[in-house]
This record gives sequence, C-alpha cells and structure tokens, in this order.
Amino acid sequence: GITTLQSCIFPHTLSFNSSLRHIIFVVFEIFRHTSSVIRAEKVRKAYSVLVQRHRAAIVLQRQLKCRIVRTKYINICKASVVIQSAIRGWLVRRCSGDVTLLTTASKSEGAKGTESDQVLVKASVLAELQRRVLKAEAGLREKEEENDILHQRLQQYESRWSEYEQKMRSMEEVWQKQMRSLQSSISIAKKSLAIDDMERRSDASADQSFDSSSNHAGLRARENSGGQSVSRVADREMSIGLNVISRLAEEFEQRSQVFGDDTKFLVEVKSGQTEANLNPERELRRLKQTFENWKKDFGLRLRETKVILHKLGNDGTNADKMKKKWWGRLNSTKIM
Repeated sequence: GITTLQSCIFPHTLSFNSSLRHIIFVVFEIFRHTSSVIRAEKVRKAYSVLVQRHRAAIVLQRQLKCRIVRTKYINICKASVVIQSAIRGWLVRRCSGDVTLLTTASKSEGAKGTESDQVLVKASVLAELQRRVLKAEAGLREKEEENDILHQRLQQYESRWSEYEQKMRSMEEVWQKQMRSLQSSISIAKKSLAIDDMERRSDASADQSFDSSSNHAGLRARENSGGQSVSRVADREMSIGLNVISRLAEEFEQRSQVFGDDTKFLVEVKSGQTEANLNPERELRRLKQTFENWKKDFGLRLRETKVILHKLGNDGTNADKMKKKWWGRLNSTKIM
C-alpha cells in the first residue's frame, strides 16, 4: 500500500517541482529584465546629465574666452591711448621751450605751400587745362547737336510711323472691299450656275416622263437621243464651270488668308512686338505689288470665267430652243 501510495504521489511531486522550477526561472528572468531596464534608464539619465554638463561647459568656456579677449582688447586700446597722450605731451613740452622753432616750422610750411601753389599754376599747366576745357566744351556742343539731330530723327520716324499706320489702314480697307466684291461675284456666279443646273435637270426629267408615255417609238428615240446628247453636253459644261468657280473660291480664300497673315506679321515687326531681320517698308511694298499682280490675274480669270458662263448660258438657251422645237414637232405628230 505504501509503495502504491508513493507511486501515486511521486509523479505529482515531480510535476509540482518542475512547475515550481519553471515559475522560479520565469520570476528570475523577469527580475533580471527589470533590473536591466532600470540600469539602462539610470545610464540614460546619467548620460543626459553628462551631455548637459558638457554643453554648459562649452558655453561657459566660450563666454569666458570672449570676455577675456574683450578685456584684453580694451586694455590694449587704453594703453595705446595713454602712450599716444604721453608722446604728444612730451613733444609739446619739448617744443614749448623754443618758440622760434615753432615759428620757423610754420614759415617753412607756408613757403612750401606757396611754392607748391606756384608749381601747380605754371603757364604750361594752365594752357593744358585751358585746352582741355575748350575740348570738353567742344565735345559738349557736339553731343548737344547730336542729341538735337537724334530728336529730329525721332520726330521724323514718329511722323513716318503715323503715315505708315494710315497707309496700312487704308490699304487694309481697300483690300477688304476688293475681297468682298470678289466674294460677292463668286457667290452670284455659283447661284446662277445652280439655278441653270436645276432648270436643265427639271426639263430633262419632264422630257423623259413624256417619252415613257408616248406612242411614236422611232421619232421618240431619235429626238430623245438628240435631247439627251445636248443635255449631257450641257451638264458636262456646267460641271466644268462649277469646278472652275470652286477652284477660284478656294484660291480666293487661301490668298486672302495668306495676305492677312503677312500684313499682321509686318505690323508686329514694325511695332517691335516681333523680332525679324527684314525691312518692313520694303516687305510692305513687295507685298502690295504681289497683291496687285494677283488681283489683276484673278480679275482676268474671273472675267474669263464670266465669259465661259455666258457661253454656257447661251448654249443652255439653244438647248431649250431645240427642246421646244422637238416638243412642237412631237405634239404635231400626235395631232396628225
């Protein structure tokens, strides 16, 4: 029974001892960690105190050195003042015993001054100074004359600039008027061509509808072929005229844009807003000549286009007359 009891108690005692040893070990570790933390905090506090003391010692040493240097400088200044005053007093006491020495010294200084004045006011030096004065006066007069000339040139330049601005405004107004007139003529030509085209197409559709309901096959085929050929030629000529007018309109818009941009650029260069290595007046004359040449060429081509349109209009009237004749012949055949 005892052995059984011991065998039951022994494991419990072993586990209790092991847990007790573990607790003791944990408590020892906690105590050691706490002691290390406390020692580290003490060391940090001691280090911060040492750092503060070191900084305070540095500040005190700096202030002490500055005070020592300042005191030494003040003492040196005072000693130098004392030495200078002593030397001056000794010199005064030495010269006060012999008054003639002072008078002769003053006379010698006065004679030296008069001699130096006489040397400075020699005739050659005076002539040189007078020559320099005359030269300076002549240079001053030349500068004044140059300033007057520059002022006059500036006034002339301002007047020319105002005239140039007026010319630019007048040329721009004339150019805009001419552009508006050209644009209006082009728009009128487009409208007239569009109206003629619509009339021809309406006549052709009416002829075709009538031909479909007619009974005279041979005569209708012959007349219809003639009318279709005439209308086809008229349509081709009309498309050619429209292409010519569209090209003229595109050229007009492009050239107007180019001339406008060039004029704005020259105005900016003349006013100084843009830097460029060119003569604005010469470029303006060249641009004006170019514009005049283009205007003449464009006017000539526009007149030629008008002549062509007029011919097309006459051809259209002839075609209408032929259609009317064909319509009359067709009606007469129907009546018969």
